[in-house]
Amino acid sequence: MNLIFLGDSLMQPNGQDTYPQTGWPQVIPNFLSNKYRVNVEDFALNGRSTKSFLDEGRFAEALSIALPGDVCFISFGHNDEKIEDPKRYTTAFDTYQRNLVYMENEMKKKGVRTVFISSITRLKYDENNILKHTHGDYPKAMREIAKQLGDDFIDLEKITYDDLSKHTLEENQAHYMIFRPGEYENYPKGSSDTTHLCRNGATWICSLVVPEMKKIAYLTELFK
Repeated sequence: MNLIFLGDSLMQPNGQDTYPQTGWPQVIPNFLSNKYRVNVEDFALNGRSTKSFLDEGRFAEALSIALPGDVCFISFGHNDEKIEDPKRYTTAFDTYQRNLVYMENEMKKKGVRTVFISSITRLKYDENNILKHTHGDYPKAMREIAKQLGDDFIDLEKITYDDLSKHTLEENQAHYMIFRPGEYENYPKGSSDTTHLCRNGATWICSLVVPEMKKIAYLTELFK
């Protein structure tokens, strides 16, 4: 059985050259039960939106390995909202939704179930030190499509927002690519990236999303 992940840099697998940046599906194997043989097939790519993921043929690559009984996790939004980039931008209740429907329908033709997952919250605060919602209408648009298609939806934007809101800025920064100069060889000048996840952050995301996956009947026994 394949668990197929489609998404952007929050899911993209990273190597030693970008460490400690980590896509959260890289940590998913640590949460899987050994009862079944499960392959994690991660097709996510940095900077992609639903539009560019389709236009560049990356979705076609994922579809080519899909088998009946597989599960596809679709999580886009971070780059669909980039209005300044016509190669990536989609409107939440139009092209974004149509792209999601297309991917789901094509996977369904292969006998693959789809789970939609909204984008992770960025670590952005307003002038009153209140965590900001940074994904506009995209999570709502995804929820609508999941309901329309009868698929499962995990609102990771809300889950991460709620969890981050309970903790201090310093505690939250430990999940993201935020560190001092010289702390990591790949980033001699340090990093103040409030979007992407470090290894600790990928584990944090899995600790939040796996319990939601276990609530889905056909996924329950796959996890510890």
